[in-house]
Amino acid sequence: MMLLIKKWYIALFIIFSPLIAQDINGKVVFAYTDKEEAESFSLKRVYLTFSKAISEELSVKIQTDAYPESSGQNIYLRNAKADWKTLNGNVVIGLQEMNMFKVQQMNWGKRYLDKTVMDRLQYSSPADMGIGYYHSKDKLHGSILMTNGTGFKKSEDDSYKKLSLQFIYGNSKLSKSDGFNVGAVFSHEPYEREGEVGIPEQPTGEHTKKVFGMFGGYAKNNLRIGAEWNQLEDSGLLDGNYNDNLSSFYINYAFNPKNTLVMKHDMVSGNKDANYTLVAVEFAPTKGLNVAPNVRSDDGTNALGVNFQFAF
Repeated sequence: MMLLIKKWYIALFIIFSPLIAQDINGKVVFAYTDKEEAESFSLKRVYLTFSKAISEELSVKIQTDAYPESSGQNIYLRNAKADWKTLNGNVVIGLQEMNMFKVQQMNWGKRYLDKTVMDRLQYSSPADMGIGYYHSKDKLHGSILMTNGTGFKKSEDDSYKKLSLQFIYGNSKLSKSDGFNVGAVFSHEPYEREGEVGIPEQPTGEHTKKVFGMFGGYAKNNLRIGAEWNQLEDSGLLDGNYNDNLSSFYINYAFNPKNTLVMKHDMVSGNKDANYTLVAVEFAPTKGLNVAPNVRSDDGTNALGVNFQFAF
């Protein structure tokens, strides 16, 4: 669901924000990139989040997401949800984070530098409108979501719904504490293509899009590593014979509390073969600020850059 927040909504939010400032946090991602075709400063993402506990059982969260590269004038509503704690698990209602790569993103831990491979290649939207159920027992965690399938930037355009499953064993928040995890994700989304066929590889009729993934991570002292593998099967492409495999490996090593070496390597194989590598050195000169000079190689094209993140 895409919601364009009008200017007067923002003005009201600013006016009343001091009254609820203790419940607001924000994050800004800024970068300079030296590519072959152009050098540029750019604002990558801006998040503003309001969250509040209504009671011991119910909490709410509203989050805006400005994505200038997608649409410079738009601010999207990324989260507008209620979390209801029950005796048998948590029920999440509304516009919410998807469960397809949320833990992998925590394993990676450097979202301001780069997306996880499933997110980067759009195997799943990071958020969607629907209802979810989460349950944990000891080190076992599971969730199931029923959502529109269009993501948070588009309105629902059909009657089909997306089913997403997640299973985890271990610590699901390795960017915050030591431990390990292993897990799997699966999504199933039917859709229908109508009208004349533009190209033979995209036939009309009912089709399904399936994503299956496995992942794992480990964190101990100054080291955090993770890996994942994902596969997409789409019966509506290439006469039902379409699939791409995504593999990714990432490592973070902190020399000290303020300096960290960061590396990530993504591989795509199947109908499309490609490699992507990121190497960065992260500095944390003061609380709330991260600065990371980096070099990227995207299938043979190299680029130098510096990413900044400031949070409050």
